[in-house]
Amino acid sequence: MIRKKLSMLLATTLVFAMSTSLFVGCSSNNNSSNSTAKAGKYTATEKGFGGDVTVNVTIAENGNIESIDVTADSETPDIGGKAAPQLAETIVTNQSLAVDTVSGATVTSTAVLTAITNALTEAGADIDALKNAETAKKGENEEATVDVVVVGAGGSGTAAALAAAEAGLNVMVIEKTASAGGNTKISSGFFAVDTELLKEDGHDLSVDKAVQDLMEFNQYLSNGTIVRKIVENAGDTVEWLQGYGVDFYIPETTTQLAHEDDVYKWKTYHKYKDNAAAYENMYANLDTMGADVRYNTSLESIIKNDEGVVTGITATKADGGTLTVNAKATIIATGGYGADAEKTAKALNSELFNSLGMPNAGEGIEAIEAVGGYDLDATPLLHACQFAASEVKQDSAGENLAGFSDTSLTQVLNTPLLWVDQTGSRFTNEDVVYDTAFWANAAYTVGGKYYIIVDEATLKSFSEGTKLTVSQAGPGAKMDLDDFVALADASVEAGTAFKGATLEELAEAAGMDAEDLKATVERYNTMVKKGEDTDFGKASESLAYSVESGNFYALDVRGVFLGTIGGVKVDENMQVMSNNYEFIPGLYAAGATAGGYYTGVGYPPYEGLASGFAYTSGRIAGMSAVDYVNSIK
Repeated sequence: MIRKKLSMLLATTLVFAMSTSLFVGCSSNNNSSNSTAKAGKYTATEKGFGGDVTVNVTIAENGNIESIDVTADSETPDIGGKAAPQLAETIVTNQSLAVDTVSGATVTSTAVLTAITNALTEAGADIDALKNAETAKKGENEEATVDVVVVGAGGSGTAAALAAAEAGLNVMVIEKTASAGGNTKISSGFFAVDTELLKEDGHDLSVDKAVQDLMEFNQYLSNGTIVRKIVENAGDTVEWLQGYGVDFYIPETTTQLAHEDDVYKWKTYHKYKDNAAAYENMYANLDTMGADVRYNTSLESIIKNDEGVVTGITATKADGGTLTVNAKATIIATGGYGADAEKTAKALNSELFNSLGMPNAGEGIEAIEAVGGYDLDATPLLHACQFAASEVKQDSAGENLAGFSDTSLTQVLNTPLLWVDQTGSRFTNEDVVYDTAFWANAAYTVGGKYYIIVDEATLKSFSEGTKLTVSQAGPGAKMDLDDFVALADASVEAGTAFKGATLEELAEAAGMDAEDLKATVERYNTMVKKGEDTDFGKASESLAYSVESGNFYALDVRGVFLGTIGGVKVDENMQVMSNNYEFIPGLYAAGATAGGYYTGVGYPPYEGLASGFAYTSGRIAGMSAVDYVNSIK
């Protein structure tokens, strides 16, 4: 197979700018619908996806919106960070608030729009008139014809496009956001067995064992044929990507201490040597692979002819015009529905979980269902926990994974201290903090929210250096020594922790049952003194801190999901099947849009499974589409 080398050049749409300030110049639109506004500069701030979004709106002497300066430093740089100035520019250009939120960045867009509206209100603008003002004419409709259309430019979509393009097919890729990457950008590697890297490392782990272990963990609710196909091909996918400039290595140690005694769980994790370079090589310049890439273009529908054959898609372009793509094969790789708050709350039986993944809203799954497919098993992917979001504690533009708290207080989060549910009762063995999957599962059992109970003496001990090993399983802890009492007090000020001079005061502040909390703490302290957890079997060395001295704190912790896994019914070749298990010709799904590999909310505790499935299923979908297109030529 001929392999085309990915360009190392970054497309301008893929630049990772941590600050997204933009000065939008004066509009050529001379409408004076805003003439009631007073000239001057007005500032407003709203909460976005990762932190505050601030706008500075300048009103001209004629009452028009002259410029909007947007600062969204805490937003995901190439998602919300790009959406913020894009939305501001549209408002200035059209002198109108009648604009749509940017697809894929709804939370950020809403924050920007609200902040601008508030600033204009302060200026005395006629908000109703601005909301009813006509926007610029939508772009022209367009029609294109290709061999393969890939919807979604995340890991699975990129792999699918690459597999189809290297076979010489004419490929178009549409992506609803301003850049490629999707949820795979928060991954640092993926699962594979039987690779040369593993063999060189002295670990010849078999496909048979991997399949057996995955099936047993999922209680044989996964599709065995799909599981085997993915596991058999994951190793080839690693080596395939190496041919495109992606460098991997096998880690010497596990970051999840719970896996120390089971090398299978972590020695199958092929990590990128350089995350940024890997992403650049995988995602940048998809057009160099022979693909026509359309960013800011959102899927609307899948086209199906009278014979039941899928013949392409319709999409909405960045300028509002309709793009109709006629294609012999269609691959849907749009991810899951993690941005759909109603669906995720229903799936998790809770509205308390934090979301860190790409804001996919299930568009691809819904489009597939509309042409006869069905959602087999899509469910949120639980992954670790984090402190409740606050301005003080959360910074998605920080160096740590996916916006987890990047203060030293994360050491407290990642240590097996005393955890209680919302009533004040202990509910689990806190040693699960050392395993990402099990940690999140434990939070799931109490609705996605629990409290870490510490006293001032424990926090002062952390200031001198904790006696326990801090987990690196999920959020990357900032290991600096710090004033942990001050950090906890800052959390109290921010509303993400509670404080009391007594346990009764703490319970009242946090809304817990005082008697339950007191009884829980008393029993826990007794077990700490004895060095034996007779309730949940926590390791004796983890019973290092009692709760009895000084002020008491309850730190608010939330379970996290990274989007959804599972999806529509497919076979092992990623061809979509109908609700009566018949194939839908010309239609394929990959990554988090495809079902059958996982089951339930629990993520199998083997590192890198989601990314391994994404890239491998995408590559399989691309190769299957090639076979199909060639068969009908």
